[in-house]
Amino acid sequence: MVHYDPSLKLAQTPPPTCPTCGSHRTEIVGRSDNGKAIVLRCNACGSHNRVVVPSEEASGAPAAAGRFSGN
Repeated sequence: MVHYDPSLKLAQTPPPTCPTCGSHRTEIVGRSDNGKAIVLRCNACGSHNRVVVPSEEASGAPAAAGRFSGN
């Protein structure tokens, strides 16, 4: 039997939204050499966007939990 403790956070962060159409149907398909940007493909509209990953120091939260801004 699986027990769920609601006080625990989710095990997986939600995917980033597409800067073009706002859909959550996205995939990370690439990453820059320095790790500060990712290439995001949207499965809803088909666009590819380079987005900057917010730093952990700037937001105070893990980078995966931050919002992404399109470039």
